[in-house]
Parts: sequence; structure tokens; C-alpha cells
Amino acid sequence: MDESSENNSPTRDRVLRGITIDDNFRVICATTSELVRGAIATQGIDGETAQHFGNLMTGTVLIRQTMSPDYRVQSVMKGAGGRGTLVADSHPSGMTRGIVELPSDVDTFKIGQGSALQMMRSMAKGKMFRSVVEPPPGGTVAQGLMTYLQESEQIVSVIRTGVAWRNGELLHAGGFVVQLLPDAERGALMIMTERLEALPPADEFLAEIGGSAKRMLDELLYGIEYAQLDDQSVHHGCNCSRETVVGALATVSPDEIKKMLEEDEIIELSCDYCKTNYQLGHAQLSGMLESS
Repeated sequence: MDESSENNSPTRDRVLRGITIDDNFRVICATTSELVRGAIATQGIDGETAQHFGNLMTGTVLIRQTMSPDYRVQSVMKGAGGRGTLVADSHPSGMTRGIVELPSDVDTFKIGQGSALQMMRSMAKGKMFRSVVEPPPGGTVAQGLMTYLQESEQIVSVIRTGVAWRNGELLHAGGFVVQLLPDAERGALMIMTERLEALPPADEFLAEIGGSAKRMLDELLYGIEYAQLDDQSVHHGCNCSRETVVGALATVSPDEIKKMLEEDEIIELSCDYCKTNYQLGHAQLSGMLESS
């Protein structure tokens, strides 16, 4: 499927950005229920692994909107002891996809000792910014993202993400970023701190507001005058194609391609993000050998 077709996908998932009129705070709210539901189903996961994966998908959307809404942002979370990997990939179009990789002897992805979060975001002129941080001991995906913003971007913020379940079914997913602006007043900071401390856990908060990004923004800034800056839809999808899959084979040695030709006339390759299968025939593989 191509990215243009995904851009037209209807979705109720939204990202809203707002700024308080007094220039104390910038707030970004995201509802990602359909996005996360689609990604979890595609990767075939559940339980704690699905919880962490959903939070990373939402958090990556929030970081893109916070740092570079017009560019691509990718995040890679390594599991405790380096066992297992979660990947989230958010594009300016709103299309977001992800991968879950677990070793054969690991049933559940966990964050703990040895976990690491790598953030990569595209910048102007094709440059890429990379940063690696460690989540705090006993931390969550959201706390890892806050550590990244604080250590790598020098941005003071609060990030919360959540996935609400009922009888094993995903009801709501989403989260928010509250960013402290440089000239924020001390009194306003105290009020916002109290408000955030009084909020229920993110999954309960999402259930209370019915998964609405606008209600989330209104609740966070209740009684504070603000201007809404942007409203973007987000959705689960993929921009893979036969060409990109063939391109990935460019790193395979000619000897390995010859072996493929000897063993099978048709080679099946699968996109890790969307699980779409692509078949490459004998002629295509032979053409790669000739071009190399």
C-alpha cells in the first residue's frame, strides 16, 4: 500500500496542540485508540507487551508533535537486559506504524535494568538527530520520554500515556504533554503541578473523558484561557511497497542471492511493520545479480 492511500483513511484519532494565552504552557493531547488497536492486532501481541507497545506508539506521536511535527520521528525501546525491542515510527502525514520483536525465549516485554530508549528524528536537509537515554529505575515508557526531553532537548515537561482495557479489549489509548515555556510564572506552575498531581492514572483519565482529545485539552487547561494551534488526524498504516522490499535485498551478498535462486523459484518476503507478503520471482532475483 502507498502512503497517499493511507493519508485518506478515516480515523477518530486526533492530536490537538494548544498554548495558554499567558504563554506559560504548551499542551499537546493525543487520542490513539484506533491507531494502537491496529498496531497491536498486526503485531499479534497482548497483555503487558501490548501495554508498553501502545504507550510507545502514543508517546512517539506526542514527541513528533512536540519537537518536529513536519518531520519523521522514530523510537526504539530495548527491553530489560536488552531482551526484546519495540519500535514506533511516526510520519508527518499522521501515519504511524510499529514493530515488536521478542526472542524465542521471551514471552513478555518488560522495562527494567538494562532498558534503553533511542529517539531518532529527521531534520532539515536530510539530517538525523539521535539520542539514547535510560528510563529511570522502575520507570515507564512515558518516563523514558520525559528523560529524553529533559536530557537531550532541555525541555521541562510532563508526559503521560495510557491504554485502557476492559475484559482484554482495548477501549482507549492516548496521552498528553504539558510543556513548561521559558517565561512561565511560578504561580501558574504551582497551579498546573497541583492539577497534574490530582489527575487519576492515565488509563482511568482516558476512560473518564471517553477518549476525546478536545475534552482532554479542556480538562488539563480548565479555567485557563488558551488558543488551539493545530488539529491533526493520526492513523495506523504502512508505506511499504515491492520496491522498498527489493531495495532491502541490496544489502544481501550475491552468493546469498544465488543460494535463494537455487532453493526456490519464488521468494516470499514480509514487511515487519504491516506483515504484507511480497513475492519475488526468479527473474527479479536474477536481475539483481546482473546489476550487482
